[in-house]
Amino acid sequence: MFSRVKTLGSKASFPRLSKAILPIIIAIIGLAGCEKKAQVGFTQDDLKQSWVLTKVDGKDLQTTEPRITPNIAIDSDLKVAGFSGCNRFFGQIELTDNNLKVTAMGSTKMACIQDDQATLEALITTSLQKSNTVSLENNMLTLTSEQHILTFMPEEIPEDTPK
Repeated sequence: MFSRVKTLGSKASFPRLSKAILPIIIAIIGLAGCEKKAQVGFTQDDLKQSWVLTKVDGKDLQTTEPRITPNIAIDSDLKVAGFSGCNRFFGQIELTDNNLKVTAMGSTKMACIQDDQATLEALITTSLQKSNTVSLENNMLTLTSEQHILTFMPEEIPEDTPK
């Protein structure tokens, strides 16, 4: 048994074997570095569209007609505009890694007559102005701050709209 091991590992056969394998190993390592990396997360381009608020803190948003559903629209310069329940707002998105924050926010100054609208508006505008962890999965945009979780879906555009 020992003589077989000694014969297989002898100096005569080992150098030829290593000379043949070494270039193959180097080629495999080199090609592995060329492999396209899978995209993790999302890009800023993935955010550019109109989004409608569907959930707050995991609960479905209930709006009765003729109310406009709170929404945000993000353009290519990361400028944002939307409706927060009573008022329209606008600002600039600051996107760092997976954190999103709306800076320089301005809005109209309409009075919210109904308490539920005023509460929702305050929640949305306050959350957007704080740093939110942002995720985009299954076509759902989720903004998570220390206090709230806002979930948005892409706004559906009617098919009969001219392109």
